[in-house]
Order: sequence, then C-alpha cells, then structure tokens
Amino acid sequence: MEKFKRLEELTKMDEKHQLMGAVCGYVPDLKKMHKALSKETLNEEVPEEIRGQFNVAKNMALYTYFFYALAPEVHLKTYTIMEHALKLRANCMKRLGLRALLKKAVKNNWISDSGFRHLKNPSEENEWCKALLNILPDLRNSQAHGSNLLVDDFIHHIRCCADFINQLFPHNKK
Repeated sequence: MEKFKRLEELTKMDEKHQLMGAVCGYVPDLKKMHKALSKETLNEEVPEEIRGQFNVAKNMALYTYFFYALAPEVHLKTYTIMEHALKLRANCMKRLGLRALLKKAVKNNWISDSGFRHLKNPSEENEWCKALLNILPDLRNSQAHGSNLLVDDFIHHIRCCADFINQLFPHNKK
C-alpha cells in the first residue's frame, strides 16, 4: 500500500526503483530520464492544447523518479492525449468514442505503422495500427477504471504518444 511521503522524502528517488533494480538490473538516473524525455517533441502543427498536455505527461513521467506509482498515471495521460488529438483531427460534429476515432484514423491513413519509431519492420498493411483499434481502448479503460499495476515503460508510452500525434498533425510540406 502506498504511504503518504514525509517531507524529507519528496526529493529522493522512490525506493521502489531500487527494489525493481535488484530484479531487472536497472535503476533510473534522473538526468538520463530528463534527457530522454527532452528528445520527445511534437510538431509545430500540433494544436497548443495538445502540446501543453503532452508536456504535462512528460513532467509526470519525470516525477516517477520521485514517486514510482505515477507511472500508470502517465500511461493514462498518454491515452487521453491521443484521444483528444484524434477528436481535434477528426473535427466532426458528433461525439465519437476512441475505437471509432481510431478506425477513422486508420481508414484515412492518418496513422501508419511506418510512423512509429519502435516498430523495426513496419507492416505495409498497418497491422500494428489496426491492432490499436482494440488494444488502445482496452488499455485506456483498464487504467481509467482502476488498476494496481505498476509499470515502468512510461518513456516508451511518451514516445509512442509523440509518434501518434505527430502523424495526426504532420509538418506542413511547403
């Protein structure tokens, strides 16, 4: 169970990182985390409200160094930012759910496997993006409706969020 931190603990690395490090062999370094998160940027074409919330997610990710339990909240934040970006991109009058918005994004080629840096061999048929139609709403719902899962791949989530949003609002080709 999480405990309320004492004032003198607030600026120290969360002890869960040490425990996880004993298992997986990796203990985070705050400067390296900041450097990695600093590299994740959004295109200028991305609406300011999305860029602002993306920065909130990056700051939350950075603060997991001090409070490990924020990691699932970072995941949820990335899912809600992607949904918000989809709603802005779709610019439709009727309210669509996340699954319908994703279907529209795949159908209209707003997103493609080749636009995600972590995919080493992106499918020309956009298999990964098509899988998002079911996976992303399920992941979002599992976080939004309660979960006690502690995960540490928040930088990967931030990176995927950036790739997703940058595809929705690509650089203007002049």
